[in-house]
Amino acid sequence: MRLQSIDAIHKAVRSIALQKVAALRVYPPYLTSFHTHRWIHTLKQLHIMSRYDEPLVPFIPPDFIESPGQRDEDDEIEEEEEQEYIPNHTVRPNRLLELKSYRFRASRDQWKHISPQHIPADKPIPSSVRIITWNIDFTADKKQERLTAALRHIERDVLCCKPGHAPEPCCINLQEVHASVFSHLLRDDWVRRHFIATPITHSKWPENAYYGLVTLVSRSLTVVRAQILSFALSTQDRGGLAIYIKLRAPEPTHHIVTMCIVNTHLESLPQGEAWRPRQLSLLSRFLKQDSVRGGVIVGDMNAIGVSDATIAANCDLRDAWKKGDGDQTGFTWGYQGPDVGKFPPGRLDKVLYLPRKGYKVEEPRRIGLGVKDASETQWVSDHYGLDTYLRLTR
Repeated sequence: MRLQSIDAIHKAVRSIALQKVAALRVYPPYLTSFHTHRWIHTLKQLHIMSRYDEPLVPFIPPDFIESPGQRDEDDEIEEEEEQEYIPNHTVRPNRLLELKSYRFRASRDQWKHISPQHIPADKPIPSSVRIITWNIDFTADKKQERLTAALRHIERDVLCCKPGHAPEPCCINLQEVHASVFSHLLRDDWVRRHFIATPITHSKWPENAYYGLVTLVSRSLTVVRAQILSFALSTQDRGGLAIYIKLRAPEPTHHIVTMCIVNTHLESLPQGEAWRPRQLSLLSRFLKQDSVRGGVIVGDMNAIGVSDATIAANCDLRDAWKKGDGDQTGFTWGYQGPDVGKFPPGRLDKVLYLPRKGYKVEEPRRIGLGVKDASETQWVSDHYGLDTYLRLTR
């Protein structure tokens, strides 16, 4: 059906919203966070889609091009260049921004962007990276306390860092970081000492988003590029955050390759089932660029629908979890938080990878089980996190 007017679209959206609210008994994680007024945001998407009969053409990330004119990291922090990539044939305003990566400079007492020209040529390049992903729940109270507890759990229990020691090469992918905790995250001493962060402001998230994605990369890794993609087909301001790092193959080749790690939070709720395949398809293209060997897509996939079981394979991706969706040892949601017992637990969070020769991704293990804030009164998150390794083999 082609919608002809904004009034008709508005009425259709309101009708859909009321139907969804009435059907919310059908397993809706994060129900309280998406009220009826959020559906009005779909007006733009329906208006765009109603004007075209042809299938929506997916966005294709451009090949690796180093951004020119980057300033010295000792200069003042400048705003990141917002480079919007819209192919001539696209009918959707997917937004791709080039991001800068930042590290804390104690001498300046501020976060400074890292210029590729200032990365030492003889900096050691590892052959593996530990990858952690965790949805830390933007809806619950005590956001700063819960974030601190999450960081300490990763530091002490997951990475087993000794006091004052740097972690092994790792990439921490966080979802549902609330905008109000950005300054708290960037003040954390462990993060300041040992990590590169991107983004460092919520202004780089999708427009109107008040929670989103943040990736922390250990300083032992070389970050060569960072991008953030905002999905046009989303009523919940979702997207993907791509980080490109250098890894060195083991002996005898010692080849240096670029790997891509994508942090994402796909569309939530049953009504998001139709859009999650399109969103994942867009993200998979980051891994398929000629300039990268491959990589992983990690995060909250909101895999609650029947079709979610096949969308990874449809995008030429493989699931690093080998025991299947029915094995409860892989479930990551439904055991902590206010909705326990209301809806069935599930494996919402996943580690997906592009199967190519030359590297392997280990089966992930869960983290964050039973972890609460310092007062022991609040779960850190309603999700468990995941922990895995990506290793070059040749």
